[in-house]
Amino acid sequence: MRPKLGRSYDPLAVEKWVLEFWEKNKVYQLVKKKTWDEREGAPIFAFLEGPPTANGFMHVGHARGRTLKDVKLRYARMKGYRVWDQAGWDTQGLPVELEVEKKLGFKTKRDIEKYGVDRFIEECKKLVDYYIGHWEKASKRLGLWLDYEHAYQTRHPRYIETVWRFIKRAHERGLLYEGRRVVPRCPRCGTALSSHEVAQGYEEVDDPSVYFKLQLIDRPNTFLVAWTTTPWTIIANEMAAVHPDESYVVIDVGDEKWIVAEKRLEAFAKDVGLKSYKVVEKLKGKELEGLRYRHPLLEEVPYHKDHDVKPYHTVYAADWVTMEEGTGIVHAAPAHGPEDFELAAKVGVEVYTPLREDGYFGDEAGVFKTMWFEKAGEKVIEVLKNKGLLVHVGKYRHEYPFCWRCGTRLFYYASRQWFIKITDDLRKQMSSHVYSMRWAPSWAAKRMGDWVENAKDWCISRERYWGTPLPVWKCTSCGHVVVVGSLEELKKLAVDPSKVPDDPHRPAIDEVELRCPKCGGVMRREPFVVDVWMDSGVAHTAALAQYNWLHLWEKLFPYKWITEAADQTRGWFYTLLTTSTVWYDEKPYREVLLQGHVLDKYGKKMSKSKGNVIWALDWMEKHGADPMRIFLLSRAPWESINFDPDEVKRYQGYLNILWNSVKFADTYMELDKWSPVSPEKAELAAEDKWILYKLHEALQTVSKAIEEDNMHHAVKAIVDFVVEQVSHRYIPLIRPRVWEEEMTPSKNAAYATLYYVLKNALAMIAPITPFLAEYLYQAFVKKYEPHSPETVHLLEWPSVPGNILDEKTYRAVEELLEASEKILAARSEKKLKRRWPLRRAAIIVKNDELRSAVEESKSVLERFANIKSVEVVSNNPDWAEAALRIETDDLVVYTDMELDKETLLEGLAREVVRRAQVLRKELDLPVDHVAEKLLVYATGDLREAVVKHMEFIKREVRVKEVEILDEAPKEAKKWRIEGNELALVLRP
Repeated sequence: MRPKLGRSYDPLAVEKWVLEFWEKNKVYQLVKKKTWDEREGAPIFAFLEGPPTANGFMHVGHARGRTLKDVKLRYARMKGYRVWDQAGWDTQGLPVELEVEKKLGFKTKRDIEKYGVDRFIEECKKLVDYYIGHWEKASKRLGLWLDYEHAYQTRHPRYIETVWRFIKRAHERGLLYEGRRVVPRCPRCGTALSSHEVAQGYEEVDDPSVYFKLQLIDRPNTFLVAWTTTPWTIIANEMAAVHPDESYVVIDVGDEKWIVAEKRLEAFAKDVGLKSYKVVEKLKGKELEGLRYRHPLLEEVPYHKDHDVKPYHTVYAADWVTMEEGTGIVHAAPAHGPEDFELAAKVGVEVYTPLREDGYFGDEAGVFKTMWFEKAGEKVIEVLKNKGLLVHVGKYRHEYPFCWRCGTRLFYYASRQWFIKITDDLRKQMSSHVYSMRWAPSWAAKRMGDWVENAKDWCISRERYWGTPLPVWKCTSCGHVVVVGSLEELKKLAVDPSKVPDDPHRPAIDEVELRCPKCGGVMRREPFVVDVWMDSGVAHTAALAQYNWLHLWEKLFPYKWITEAADQTRGWFYTLLTTSTVWYDEKPYREVLLQGHVLDKYGKKMSKSKGNVIWALDWMEKHGADPMRIFLLSRAPWESINFDPDEVKRYQGYLNILWNSVKFADTYMELDKWSPVSPEKAELAAEDKWILYKLHEALQTVSKAIEEDNMHHAVKAIVDFVVEQVSHRYIPLIRPRVWEEEMTPSKNAAYATLYYVLKNALAMIAPITPFLAEYLYQAFVKKYEPHSPETVHLLEWPSVPGNILDEKTYRAVEELLEASEKILAARSEKKLKRRWPLRRAAIIVKNDELRSAVEESKSVLERFANIKSVEVVSNNPDWAEAALRIETDDLVVYTDMELDKETLLEGLAREVVRRAQVLRKELDLPVDHVAEKLLVYATGDLREAVVKHMEFIKREVRVKEVEILDEAPKEAKKWRIEGNELALVLRP
């Protein structure tokens, strides 16, 4: 059944009907068939879904990004593209594991081992199933049309095999290597992280700013002053580093000599409050090289006594020492700093630390044994102070990395991991790809380019469980490595092929052994899973491989358009680019849109702990999706937006104006049993030509805005067109034509134009508010054109025929409306109500080219500004001196603002009509119903106005008789107008 146009727009009722209509009629499948299957040969719009992680609920921030996707895809279908819209889910890795750990009450990785890895993996699968169910439901409720039936899932065996193929390809190119390196580590999650993961977890924090002394052995009473913000690393200190070419000074401080960099002396003295000192010697950093110092924690950490000889506890020169902060002397702990690690390898210092991978110090940490690393830092400061080695401790505000998932403070830690080498050639290639793409906003290209140009080797190994197993088997005897590219290949290589599982997840895959082709020894899989960002990072290929669709790859790759949050320049955007360049020497996508964050009403970040998160599904089920969608689209996509419920309501009000405009049209068209006719075949009035030109402009603006990812410009243009141009201007202008009793050519042209404008406005707004557009299309367009396409989402993107675009008339009406607005503003200042007609106005046209168009359009000024007589003249009228003078680009308009008795009475009659219309509305009378009688009690000028304009009142109110009373009836509704009393009763 066709939906009804109720009194006002109700988002929940509208969306309930539309969802049922879409489901019952399989509308998405119908659109897919007609726009993909039946458009053979049409250009493809290849979209690659940035897969949401199936570990939580969708909030309004997610809804914003998914709405942006939907707008782009719906628009592309309307523009004639075959749209590739495969959905996708990110299903593995730490995000999921942590949710399962919370559910099971686990605190550490050891809890997982006790519980059983196989049981833990099963819990991960259940959790993923649950959240995928939620996301699909919430996405459909939002109106996001994607191919969920063929959604890719990163846990699928064929998907995982694609990750394996990529790693094998990297190995074949000589880019995969094993190494002991200092990498960021999360002690809570018990695994290393890659640089792009670390980049997503920085927070601004206050850390201790610690200046401490290293006593030189061969220089009595002389100390190097070093600086650190991680005092716990002093426990593992093995070296001190200075810059070889910088100048260092020896200063007298009391009975001690301190050594710091000359460039840092002033800042250092100020920071530590050193007021009295004297420079006694100056020397280059390379002159300090080779000096040995006494470890500041030698007594507290006995393991340092076992190697208290060169090359340990020695000063070395290094070019990476900076003069930007500290003292120019860096304390080096090789296990906890990448540069320190490299320096240690160069000078022969063994990399070792008593800190365990779980963040607690082990037996060799002496007095710091069993302490959490941050707590140990506090103890170090206390010990240094007691030993007289603490110069100063203050606060240092800076950005520090925390785990992007669990929020634990990271530390740098030397461990054995697997890496993909990012060579200089790869960086150049990836950088070239970046700058060949279209980025929205344009500055994002530089942001991405800078990240790529400074990219580090990619640490791909993770010491976890629920993830893509690293497909590397290593010989336990000779260390030979085999990288496997598929389960089929693994079966051919396995000692016992029956042990190769159909699902390659841990722990079953760990049981598969190979025979070493070099020495015949046993080969076991390296006990790592792969960085979860690699899973989504091969989606350009794996999403197709999962469904055996690789034959489509050449048609889709590189993908036309992707979009995710702005921080994905260091996440998904980067890993897609890296895998594509390593695998294919190609860019994986052509256009990228960055998304900003959605904050709460007060501009604060939403979080579960603060209780200010707005869950998308909850909101939509209470308030509807379309008002939220158009609000979320109303700001630049890459900027943050405060989610203000009052603002959402404001946009709902704009949609209600569209609803009322359609209802107005339908009400009168139905009354007249009107059948659609093209505006091309109608006798168009000036305002008809003007609104058609406005529609043309709006369509062009919206089209350009969506194509360039400026969806906020599209929203602005749509709101302006629907609210300001159609509702506030065009409909008031044509209302007298619509109210004509007979179907005149003028009335027919007004209907033809209004219908055409509203139908195309629905098409224009369909990508933005798909539910409302569908409902109004079914209730309005399908009513008058039953053979039009089954859904609004099968309409082609509209364009206005050139033969009905009259630019001169458009310009004339624009300027007349501009003049009208200024006259109305002047009315307001003089307290002259719009319903009171002014006597006259005169127009002088400065541009002869527009004269005939202004002549044709002058009635616009009459109706919009409510002026009884408007003339186009060549010279100033004789009454011009006392008149209001208004000037636009091409017009000078004189308006007589004085009210005479006749216009005053006519205005008062209109006041009576307006009040009587209120009574009609309260009685819910149909528009065409003629009421029996209007009883009127009025005093003074108001009574005289009723008597004089009785026929006008009868016609406008649609009533058979107007009866004037000498007393106000008790049941009457009463008003006071311009000092006069009015009481009305309407008998239906």
